[in-house]
Amino acid sequence: MERTPVQIFSGFLGAGKTTAIRAQLAQHPGEKIAVIVNDFGEAGFDEALLAEGEPFRITSIPGGCVCCTAPEGFVDALGAVLAQAPDRLIIEPTGLARPQDLIDTIRRCAHGEALELAPVVVIVDPRQLASGESLALLREQIAAADVLVANRTDLASESELAAFDRQAAELWPAPLAVLHTKHGALARERLAWPTGEGPRHRGGHAHHHEPSTEGHQARSWRWSPDAIFSGQRLRDALAAFTRDPAIARFKGIFRTEEGVSRLEIAGGVLHDRLTSYRRDSRADAIARGDAAALDRVGAALSAAVLRDEELQRDPNRIEFVLPDGRVHIVDRAELQALPGGIADVSARFPKRSGSAARIDALFRALALSDRGSAVVVAGDGFASEPVALPVLRHGVLLHSLGDSPLPAEQGGPFRLLIPDDASPDPISCANVKGVAKVVIRNSD
Repeated sequence: MERTPVQIFSGFLGAGKTTAIRAQLAQHPGEKIAVIVNDFGEAGFDEALLAEGEPFRITSIPGGCVCCTAPEGFVDALGAVLAQAPDRLIIEPTGLARPQDLIDTIRRCAHGEALELAPVVVIVDPRQLASGESLALLREQIAAADVLVANRTDLASESELAAFDRQAAELWPAPLAVLHTKHGALARERLAWPTGEGPRHRGGHAHHHEPSTEGHQARSWRWSPDAIFSGQRLRDALAAFTRDPAIARFKGIFRTEEGVSRLEIAGGVLHDRLTSYRRDSRADAIARGDAAALDRVGAALSAAVLRDEELQRDPNRIEFVLPDGRVHIVDRAELQALPGGIADVSARFPKRSGSAARIDALFRALALSDRGSAVVVAGDGFASEPVALPVLRHGVLLHSLGDSPLPAEQGGPFRLLIPDDASPDPISCANVKGVAKVVIRNSD
């Protein structure tokens, strides 16, 4: 099946995404390009700007972020756009969106197989890095970039451009391209996958190289983004390598059933944190003296890849992975028996209906504290951003519609909903359909 190329132009508010897209449209007057624009507000200013004098199909999703508060509208818009058989699709999410969430949404939605993800373009105004405005979100957006662009370089100072270049140089894996431009002018060939790259690189096996210098040997592995690892197997295997004197250094990024994690061994300590990177799974290791140590690492990584049969879950149960590693299985009957249940969530969550259990009641039954965060995993492998436990406690798990389980077309059998006022962070994305697992980690 021929897939439609789709390219995300992301970046913080005011970085110049719309200008960059207009520059792309002007370069290809004969091509049938569709554009999906997500304005966080209701006015649709970006849609209006893009549509000025242009014969392109513009679809707007106003009033929310396509990766959290407006995901259904986004998926519907994708379907409508694909029905028009465009040659190419460009998506401009709101400047408050995390591009990694949008990538995950595209891959897991019903239209995912009809789309071919092109490199993710992240537009940055270097002055924003210097100002510190929403710096945490800006760094997340930068980490998700396949093509990282410093825009408005004519307005930035030398020190601001130098700060941008330093941050770009610190990224691992490095972006495919780091560009400087003004007025959003970008050559299309710089926005494409290089030969041999791409999110659908297959083959099923890691590949490696072994340069050696002064008694050290290095090896690299890569896997398609379709490969899903067991987070627990990875942590157990790599914890053992922290005690192996032959392993001088290890760093890797893996798509696990608990989210995309960056795992590093440095100074004999294993570091584990979630990452915004989405291009593939990959790892680099350096061994001193003992080349066989790299074989052992490679074997352990391969053993951590989940087989298809391991990915099959009972949709009528949720696994709660507790901080001490124990797993508590929750089914619909247990949720119905919890105190304080909600007969109909529509009063609290407009456009939703059905019966729900309060997360707080479940946490009380499990004697869980508020210290830490959780990642919510859907049955198709989608994993949310970390949700602080005090915020998660405000949420509910929809489990029934009338006397029957919540149907799949409404996000069942279990759907997590968290009210907007539960967190001071307005861009927390924690509306998860088909919840299969909740992984809880205490803070250090």
